[in-house]
Amino acid sequence: MFQSPSMRVWLLIALNFGCTGIFLLLSRISALDWLGSSAESGYASWYGKLSAGLFTLLVFGVPMVIFANAIAEERFGIFRLDRKVKPGVLIMGVVAMVTSVFFIDFLYSINKLYFSDPASLEAMKAMDANSAWLLEMNDIGSLLLCLLMQALVPAFAEELFFRAGVQQLTMEWTRKPHAAVLLSAAFFSFMHFDGTGFLARFILGAFLGYMFYWTGSLRITVLAHFAFNAFSVLDEYNKQHAPESVMAQMQTTPLLAVISAVVSIGALLTVYLLCRKRYS
Repeated sequence: MFQSPSMRVWLLIALNFGCTGIFLLLSRISALDWLGSSAESGYASWYGKLSAGLFTLLVFGVPMVIFANAIAEERFGIFRLDRKVKPGVLIMGVVAMVTSVFFIDFLYSINKLYFSDPASLEAMKAMDANSAWLLEMNDIGSLLLCLLMQALVPAFAEELFFRAGVQQLTMEWTRKPHAAVLLSAAFFSFMHFDGTGFLARFILGAFLGYMFYWTGSLRITVLAHFAFNAFSVLDEYNKQHAPESVMAQMQTTPLLAVISAVVSIGALLTVYLLCRKRYS
């Protein structure tokens, strides 16, 4: 029944939607209403951090585990976590993601210019307030919780779903690697439900997608994704606790964005060059 590649893609997406529904139902239970906590809910921010991490695990990680166990012929081998990647390739993958920060921030600022109507501005204001609340880090404990729930958990669960799942299945379906990378990157961005960051997340998704395609391993994408998230968390922690530092005062200028893009794309192409033997 599920031998068709297209059916397998839609089944995985259906599992994702089903798990989202389960999370929403759980958040309706009075004892678990903190699962739907936000900046306006009155809960301490650590509830939001925990809720965000659990949401990511349930909505992205669990569907892929169910799919691998029940549908995939190779079961958990579909995760591609067993495939080793040379240290140099891993390092360049991390460099590509971390050095893209200013480029991605610039793309985000450009994307926001297209949302100027009152409703969009109000929605952006609410999202910014919620993001600030989630990233409140008053001590080392809250920093570590943030690194776990906003950096490590999303890196692992989202890479399982979007790269090991959606991208691989789309490639089986279309037989077109570039189409699979770009479609999964677009879906990755769409599923964050933030129109103002669609372009930036699409680029990040494409970077991760090509790393996965070139290496055939999820190890590099999980590590690179985590590095990007962790850098963002640590940067925010620095802004909160050392607002006068050079990094906290640094602004993203067009020149800095160009330098960031050149270095990042250069590191990404180095990953390709180091992996060319897979295609020769």
